[in-house]
Amino acid sequence: MGRRVATMSPMSDVQTILVALPNWVGDAVMATPALRALRAHYRDALITLLGRPAILQVLGDDPRLADATMETHKGGLLSTWRTAREIRRGRFDLAVLLPNSFRSGLLAWLGRAKRRAGYARDGRGWMLTDGIAPPRNAAGKLRPYPARDYYIDLVATLGAPVASGELTLAVDSAAADAVLAEAGFDPDRPLVMINPGGANNLSKLWLAERFAAVADELAEQRDAQIILNAAPAEREMLAPVSQAMRNRLLLDFTRRGNTLRQLKALLARCDVLITTDTGARHIGAAVGSAVVTIFISTDPEWARIDCPRETIVTVNTPFMPVETGSHAHLQMVRGVTVEMVRSAAETWLDVPAEAKGGTP
Repeated sequence: MGRRVATMSPMSDVQTILVALPNWVGDAVMATPALRALRAHYRDALITLLGRPAILQVLGDDPRLADATMETHKGGLLSTWRTAREIRRGRFDLAVLLPNSFRSGLLAWLGRAKRRAGYARDGRGWMLTDGIAPPRNAAGKLRPYPARDYYIDLVATLGAPVASGELTLAVDSAAADAVLAEAGFDPDRPLVMINPGGANNLSKLWLAERFAAVADELAEQRDAQIILNAAPAEREMLAPVSQAMRNRLLLDFTRRGNTLRQLKALLARCDVLITTDTGARHIGAAVGSAVVTIFISTDPEWARIDCPRETIVTVNTPFMPVETGSHAHLQMVRGVTVEMVRSAAETWLDVPAEAKGGTP
């Protein structure tokens, strides 16, 4: 747990709160317990979420988390200055900085938030009124620490204890209805999503032909309807999965567009999600899908979410950094077999409908 190094003013002084959101989808979903705690503790304050448009698609439509949203875009000094001016107009009593970036600290400082709380990292400690030391090991180095707990520790220092670490997201089911109906979805058959992408991290990727083999076996042996998910930037890279499959896909997002709002709604309908450690994993856990997560060369402790309906499949113990494409990395990739992943998915498919809230 982070060490508190500054003291907040009383809650009665906080009427407006700005929360700077993480830039990655998975991290943003892991922030939902902390966001719920802020909302519960500062219940009379006006809370605004600051984030990239894609992140606001995931979190911004949930009244349990905030009252308003404000977009920020990637860019240079001009973009930073424009965003800071918008923040200044909000006259925020408190800015809670979930990212560790220097830019998020600069935005809150230039935006003249009265209190600026976050981890004192990346050279921004001087801009914070409420800086928190990040968790380190005995040697003084940053140690593996789940992002979810990292955010929980931060808001706890602001007087907002977290009652539950469960990931939650609001879902608009209508966002999935039309696309499923058009594809010929049968609600009496299992629905499985395959998410092979790596969130721009090639070291996370599994073999395309093995994803295809798992999908085919579940389609043939369990009569599963398969959705292949791909972010826009991943379509070309993930097309070999669909090309290697023998069976027809219900939905192939390497060939059509998708949105994060629609992805949330589709995952809420899925019986199982099979994925690498990407944002889809966290969304699936937050909307109630069972999740089978393939970890190749990254330590699951960094992304631990304690989801009761998740099975982690990996062969890399203990976890050590390896170079992508190296012999050691390829051994890790090949060590995760089709049987391991298919068996984990089938275990969740065998859970009776009335017992789907617990572990198999």
